[in-house]
Amino acid sequence: MSAVLRGPSTAIEVAFPADTANMAIARSVAAAVATRADLTVDQIEDVRLAIDEAAAYLIAHASPDARVRGRLWTDEHTFHASLSCGTDSTTAPEPEAFSWTVLTALVGDIDRELADGELVMHWALSRDHSVPD
Repeated sequence: MSAVLRGPSTAIEVAFPADTANMAIARSVAAAVATRADLTVDQIEDVRLAIDEAAAYLIAHASPDARVRGRLWTDEHTFHASLSCGTDSTTAPEPEAFSWTVLTALVGDIDRELADGELVMHWALSRDHSVPD
C-alpha cells in the first residue's frame, strides 16, 4: 500500500494489491480525505462504505497481480474518488445488482468505464447542507 499527499488541498493517491485484505486501509484513507470536504459524520461513513463496495467490485474483476489505484481529493464541500484496477475483461463487467444498488444509494451517480485495460470508477459526494454544522 502506498499513499502520496501532494499538498493541503490536492489529491491523495493510494495504491494497493488487489486483495480484499487491503480494503480496510483504503476505507481509512478515504475517510480521512472526506473530512477535508466538511462532510457530515454520516456522509463520511457513506464514503467508507462506498470505497469498500467499489474496491470489492474492482478486485473481483482484477487481473492477476493487479493493483487498485485510487485518487481521492476534495474541492469546496465535495469529496471526489477515482478508482481503477487492471483487468483482463474486454468490456466493463456489469456490477452485482445488490452491491451496485448500495453503492449508488451511498454516492449517487457513478461513472464506470473500461479504458486501456483498466476498469475505472469515478464519483463525487457533496456536503449535505440540510444538516447543521
